[in-house]
Amino acid sequence: MSSLVAAMQKKFPTCPICKSTEGYEPSPFYPNLMCKSCQAELVLHENALELKRVSKMKWDKELLNKKYPFDFWKALKAPEIQIVEKIFAPLDYVGGNPYFRNPVIGYIRLRHDGLAYLASEGSLHNMEVKIAPSQIMKLAIAKDHEIASELGGEALIINTSSQYLCLKYRDRTNKLRQLVLDFHGQKKNVDELISMADKLKEKKPKPKKHSRPKEKTPLFLVNIARARAGNTRINR
Repeated sequence: MSSLVAAMQKKFPTCPICKSTEGYEPSPFYPNLMCKSCQAELVLHENALELKRVSKMKWDKELLNKKYPFDFWKALKAPEIQIVEKIFAPLDYVGGNPYFRNPVIGYIRLRHDGLAYLASEGSLHNMEVKIAPSQIMKLAIAKDHEIASELGGEALIINTSSQYLCLKYRDRTNKLRQLVLDFHGQKKNVDELISMADKLKEKKPKPKKHSRPKEKTPLFLVNIARARAGNTRINR
């Protein structure tokens, strides 16, 4: 199986689905190989690649059980996502940011212009954190001991789970901040949030096209043209 992983890594150093460079690992379903990042499962044939399980992003479901030549997969691009607004809950704030000292019952609202962490109506404490796409540094699941080693003994206000969602971002002063959120085991919900936030972060605004100013005709050429036109009318 390790030889299959090596062959896949050589042929596709970046995942054809999510373009990650994290690599592959054997799937329980031989001979499938799974991307470590998006978890899509693929089978490497002699002259083709076949998708056997869709990624966690789900956009590739139309390619399931389809076998295409290598060039097809190398040229494959993910469709641009159009985010109007989506709510992800429950996501309760349990620590990680020096500005907020109290636990909060809340949720993340994801839109095309960024995300916001907001307190729910029933929360005892109010909280609102708005983060633009360019400010998002990382959104990932971390275990409690990983959080403690990074932030110290007072990393969590309350400890209710073994895994948390960590949102790292830069504030208006460009300082690195972090929110540690308890997602209460709703991993599928969090996986979708991470995937959509990553796409939002990668999506850059298109530069405005500046029309090139028209070069003005030198005045002496304009005068010559006018004189010729006048002579033509006289001769007629």
